[in-house]
Amino acid sequence: MDGWVLYLVLSVVLFGLSFLSGMMGLGVAFVATPVLAMFGMDLKHEIMPLALWLNGVTAISSAVAFARKKMIDWRTAIPLLVVTTIAAPVGVWLLQFTSVAVLWWLYVAVLLFLAWRMAFPPKQDDSVPSEVTDVTRLKAAGASSGIGVFAGLLGVGPGFLMMPTLVLLGFAARTAAATNSVVVTLPSFSAFIAHLPEARFDWILFGLTTLASIVGAQLGATFMAKRVKSLTLTRIFAVALLLLAAQRVFALVVT
Repeated sequence: MDGWVLYLVLSVVLFGLSFLSGMMGLGVAFVATPVLAMFGMDLKHEIMPLALWLNGVTAISSAVAFARKKMIDWRTAIPLLVVTTIAAPVGVWLLQFTSVAVLWWLYVAVLLFLAWRMAFPPKQDDSVPSEVTDVTRLKAAGASSGIGVFAGLLGVGPGFLMMPTLVLLGFAARTAAATNSVVVTLPSFSAFIAHLPEARFDWILFGLTTLASIVGAQLGATFMAKRVKSLTLTRIFAVALLLLAAQRVFALVVT
């Protein structure tokens, strides 16, 4: 594929993926990672650094939109942000002891588990504010340490694990998504920095996909805040995870 055609295709694709991930407060890495792999990019040196960078900038973009709508639970977001930021580089360090094939199968297993849980979420009523206790926040903080390590290992940022974890702990999906958008910012950048010594960048692709992802995430978060209910959000998330798992299994089996 011609260089500029590739730049255009990836920019458009990442704009769309960022819209969806911004709507769910996830950052784009959890979908960008397998998509970039379809274009023959190297996992460790090209995909992971770029995906983690895009994860951070899309999370910031969507967090700004959610903050304007006062949807973020800051008492939960800040402690989780600190814990996952510290934990993410540990996962990057563990990467050297794990094969690429094992990483992808682990990724598929997590996607399937989360899809199942999000397809049948706890009952949620957006008309009633979700009651979140300090005990629940402590549980979330404990879970976030393991999530940060695991996400750093996969090179996808912690959002795709943190958002459903918050839902299962009792947060309304809309609140979980908005809060999650804050949580995934710094861990993405800390893992990105850990990848820099061995990273390889196409700077034109880097710039174009960054711009497309920021705009897409901002629009997606704004759309969710105005029009998407919690139950709908969890089911969209479940479908997206199933599609990603199917694509990755196909790639692993065929290639």
